[in-house]
Amino acid sequence: MAEHHEKKLSRGVSQVDLAAALTSLPQEQDTIGRYTQEQLLALRPKDDKKNGVHPEVARTGSPPLEGVMTPPDLAAPAPPPPTPASPGTPPVPNEGILREQPNGYAPLVAEGEQKKKKKKKKSSGKNKKPPVTGFEEFYADPPITPDEHEEEEDLYDESRPFADRIQTCIQRYRARRNLDSDRSNILTKYFMLGGVDSSPKSFTGGLDQETLENSTAAEIAAIQATDYVKTGTQNAKYYDGSDNWVVDFEGVAKGFFSYRVPRMFSIDQEREIKLYSQVIRNFLNYVLHHCVCPEYTQDVMAARKICDLAEKELWAITQLQTKLPGDFNVAASILYGGRYKEYRLHAQAWSLDDPEFQDYTSTNPGFTDAEAERKFKTAVAFAGDDALFMKTMEAGVRIVKTTRKFYEVVEIERPSLQTIQEYASVKNSKGESGYIKALGVVKFKAWEGPGFEPEDFTDDEGAATELKVEEAGVESFWLEDDILELFFVGLKLELEVQELNMGIKFFDKVIGLHCSFHTYLPNEKMVHWKEPAPNTRPPPTEDDPDVEERAMDAIAEQEIEEDEKCFGGC
Repeated sequence: MAEHHEKKLSRGVSQVDLAAALTSLPQEQDTIGRYTQEQLLALRPKDDKKNGVHPEVARTGSPPLEGVMTPPDLAAPAPPPPTPASPGTPPVPNEGILREQPNGYAPLVAEGEQKKKKKKKKSSGKNKKPPVTGFEEFYADPPITPDEHEEEEDLYDESRPFADRIQTCIQRYRARRNLDSDRSNILTKYFMLGGVDSSPKSFTGGLDQETLENSTAAEIAAIQATDYVKTGTQNAKYYDGSDNWVVDFEGVAKGFFSYRVPRMFSIDQEREIKLYSQVIRNFLNYVLHHCVCPEYTQDVMAARKICDLAEKELWAITQLQTKLPGDFNVAASILYGGRYKEYRLHAQAWSLDDPEFQDYTSTNPGFTDAEAERKFKTAVAFAGDDALFMKTMEAGVRIVKTTRKFYEVVEIERPSLQTIQEYASVKNSKGESGYIKALGVVKFKAWEGPGFEPEDFTDDEGAATELKVEEAGVESFWLEDDILELFFVGLKLELEVQELNMGIKFFDKVIGLHCSFHTYLPNEKMVHWKEPAPNTRPPPTEDDPDVEERAMDAIAEQEIEEDEKCFGGC
């Protein structure tokens, strides 16, 4: 039955005369109404008529159209449905498609041309954002996921020894930060000061493929770690688990910024100082964020405050080093035989031998005796009383005492605006005003000193050179206002003080400037410590007294050869 219906349907389709259907289509179109030129002109808006000719028709310049034309400004009719192809006839490929153009024409555009895509310009890389380092100004660690929280609850559980927890923390912190060489060096110096073994490790090559495939990310980070907190270590400069070591985040931060940073890093620019504090603060924030040691939370927060304080004080000290001792102190030194007068004599002698000699070390180049006298005596007239000024004008003023002292700033009295204007009105020998700076007062109290000795001193030699702190009292000194602007309470100074026979004290040599939180840790004495090893060289004897010298020469020659090989092959 099904086969009968299929045969009947096939027979009906074959009886359709497709050719006749195609020829009948133009005949049907002939019966459709055609637009004449008058009808087209009638469709034009009234304000567009000009010379009685429609602009579209005038532009084409063609005679009245005889075929079918779509009226202008009207929507085109929908195209007729496609004519079905005859059975067995291969489909005719589209040769193109029509695109509407503003001028009314529709040029034929190849289909392949339509599919062409514009080539993407290769990125030059200039506008690419740098990778996130974790040290950006507003960077914050992402919230801890439940899985991480569960993992860290085990890693940083308080039942675990602190040494194990902080070691894990340091290793994971390094793995999660994009550290460049500068930041890595800062962290290494900081960790080593705190007793962490962060020294370079030998024979640490890359991991093989098998280890990478069979290890988790945490295990790989532990294998590649370079920071260790070991108990029972043989090297005394690292934490060994004994009672000689205490956990002190604040103390290590104080020692790092007040002693290690000024001696191991450059502090000539403010951005450098901010970098050091930023790196340490970032690590301390990580410790707090991951609850590594909740029993030391207050200590860690105190260490963060030291980072903020270090930024301000270290930069102030850098600027003070270029301003001190100030015009008043230099003038007194030149007049009464201080350091600057001696330097002036030496400079004059050198300048006679070398005509191109330039004074690069004096903070007040071109300070003549007349200028020094005017600055010093004007300051005494304004800042002192009449009796002191009369003593200054007498002959025979000289230095009677020179001492090296340690001071701490306890009070700063800056001059008033009226006082500044009075100083500025004083004229020099050329009749010019504004060359004498207003003086204020800084008050010092005695300080016990920085607590460290030169590196080539033994403990006994250093103890012999310690200076005793004098009885409690406050001493006052005159200083220019632009210098007092940089002073802060707690600033510690090591000065060479001169005292005149009329009672005025001044200083013309600044030996050292230190932060208000200055701390010298015992760990610093172990920085260059090396475990003693047995000496295999034969000792000198009566028969061969120079054996030691020959051995040392041989070692020196060997080091020179190794250096030459390294420079030649590296």
